[in-house]
Amino acid sequence: MIRLYKQDETGKPVAYHEAWIEPHNRRIVEHWGYIGEAGETATHRIKIFGSLEKQFQQVLEPARNLGFEELPESAFSTLVIEYAASGDGDDDRDKQEDIEDALSEKLGWTGLGFCDEGRIIGGKIEICCRVLDAEIAETVIAEALDGSVFADYSRIYQE
Repeated sequence: MIRLYKQDETGKPVAYHEAWIEPHNRRIVEHWGYIGEAGETATHRIKIFGSLEKQFQQVLEPARNLGFEELPESAFSTLVIEYAASGDGDDDRDKQEDIEDALSEKLGWTGLGFCDEGRIIGGKIEICCRVLDAEIAETVIAEALDGSVFADYSRIYQE
C-alpha cells in the first residue's frame, strides 16, 4: 500500500490518495478523499502482460502530479484509546485485536491513519493509533465506538 497526502499552504494534510494491490482479485484498488471523510474508490484490473509495479505507479501518477506525496512518520501523532482490562489475558488480547482491527479500518477509510501496536499494562488495554489530525481522528473514533460493542472505553488522549 502506498499512501499519499496533499497538504495546504501551512503544511497540514487535507486530502489523501492511496492504492494497494489485491493479487487474488487481480486488481489494484485506488482510494481518495478529504482527511476525515470516507472518500471514493476505484478498481483497476491488473494486466497479465505488463509490469505490476509499473501499473501500480500509473494509478498513483495523476495524484503525484497534483502534489500528493508520502509523509514522514513524524507527520503522525499518537492517540490512545484506553479500556479497563478484565484481568483475563486471552479475553483482553482478543478485545485489543478486535478494537485495533475495527479502528484501523475506520481510520484507513477516512485517510486519518492506522492502529499501531497496542498494549495491556497496569489493568488497562491501550489501543495506539497513529493519526494525521488528532482532533478529527478523536471525533471519528468516538463516533465509531459510541453505540458499538467497544463503547466502554474510559478515555481517548493524545500521547
